[in-house]
Amino acid sequence: MAERVTADRLLLVNVVHHWFYLRQPTFIGTGQTYWIDHGTSELCVDRGDDRVTRHPRVTRHADWMSR
Repeated sequence: MAERVTADRLLLVNVVHHWFYLRQPTFIGTGQTYWIDHGTSELCVDRGDDRVTRHPRVTRHADWMSR
C-alpha cells in the first residue's frame, strides 16, 4: 500500500518526491490526504465525502525537469 500523507496546510503541488511531475498543478487542502498510485502513475487526493481525485503524471517532460 502506498504511503499516505495528510496536508497540514493548503498546498499547490506540481512535483512530488522530486521525481513525480504533474501535468497540471493541483491544490491539496488542509486535512486532505494524498498518495501516489504506482500502478496507474497518478497522484490521488482524498477530498473527503468519499471523493478521490486523480492527477496523471507527466510522461514526457522538458530537459530542465530531469536535472
